[in-house]
Amino acid sequence: DNCQAYPTPYRHTAARAMFATTAAACPAQYPLCRAPSSCRRGRRADSRARRGVALSASPEPRVLAHPMSFPPEMRTAVEAVQLASRLCMATQDILVGDDRAAKSDDSPVTVADFAAQALVGLWLERSHPDIKLVAEENADALRVAGGASLSSRVTSLVNETLASAMEDGFIESGSIEIPVTDTFVWDAIDRGAGSPSGDGAFWILDPIDGTKGFIAGRQYAVALGLMVNGSVCGGVLGCPNMPQELIPEDATFIPPQRPGTVFAAYEGKGCVAFPADAKDALRSEKNVTPVRADSFASPHTARYMESWGDSVVANGDKTSVIAKALGITRTAVRVDSMAKYGALAFGYADLYLRFPPKEYREKVWDHAAGVAVVEAAGGVITDGEGNALDFTKGRFLDQKGGIVASANPSLHAALLEALAKIDE
Repeated sequence: DNCQAYPTPYRHTAARAMFATTAAACPAQYPLCRAPSSCRRGRRADSRARRGVALSASPEPRVLAHPMSFPPEMRTAVEAVQLASRLCMATQDILVGDDRAAKSDDSPVTVADFAAQALVGLWLERSHPDIKLVAEENADALRVAGGASLSSRVTSLVNETLASAMEDGFIESGSIEIPVTDTFVWDAIDRGAGSPSGDGAFWILDPIDGTKGFIAGRQYAVALGLMVNGSVCGGVLGCPNMPQELIPEDATFIPPQRPGTVFAAYEGKGCVAFPADAKDALRSEKNVTPVRADSFASPHTARYMESWGDSVVANGDKTSVIAKALGITRTAVRVDSMAKYGALAFGYADLYLRFPPKEYREKVWDHAAGVAVVEAAGGVITDGEGNALDFTKGRFLDQKGGIVASANPSLHAALLEALAKIDE
């Protein structure tokens, strides 16, 4: 019932051949299912028609997207990300417009980072204490004598978020005992000291991905992936500023819009999106929308994403060269953080190109949740040489030639071919 069995890893030649074969097989195996114009798939089809894209040229394969069939772990993960998103939204409202805000030792961003990780760690441990947590932060700075003030602010933010969620009925009153203590918060943060491997189950968390976007009031993400026996099988992206309507054809960025969007994906179940404040989202189909990356996208119709100019991992020159080589003419969209993966799944854009400097080492928490979302939405993600991303080698993610994601296999094959020629 779906078209997700795109084997990886590959090198250039094998990747191009396989992707081309898979893409060619899809039209015969998966008939076009047009949805009403009121749904997201229908609106994307209308948009493609306005761009002059033949709808019959590349049928959109059906994909499973049954939120109620997601495993219990994913329901817990969604709740954890939603709680952290609430915390982040409250903090961002303080930061927007404050040019002095920075990720210093005692800034609101630092407080939110620690508090979001503590909150997610606390919520996950309630139901799934046997799943190890891999996350960005540790509580060393809070445990030392000089960290008392910072620790107090972190703990207060955690308690305020939990109390607010209970008060408005988002979580059941008494579902977790509050107020939690500093020690409880420290231990929850330090649960994230795990190192992923190919055996067992791991949560992989980035409590706030996209610090500069977070400070500036742009896009950012709370990202939580689930890896079991070496396979990233589930992911949740909380994007508190992500709209749920299509952006204009000539848009150069995704405008922030509350309450934002949560993407939840699980292997074999597809990818769904829903408002960030939706209660019990995976226990009913209310307000839940199946989403799929644009399987019609080709080099001549694709829109690509780029980081804002202040990104450490941005290489705008190389991205521009690749876009030109592919024949892309549409306006690029600037998006902060792992929200790019959600944007690709949602159909806001069709390509994500990430080329960090050679001395930069990728972290597993910067990509795990995004990989699950993109792949469950029908997209493809590899490193720049076509190899699958391997999250089993510890807290760092080795890659060759960057990390690239595409809306469909044929577009990814064209991208890898252009990359190979440029690198040569």
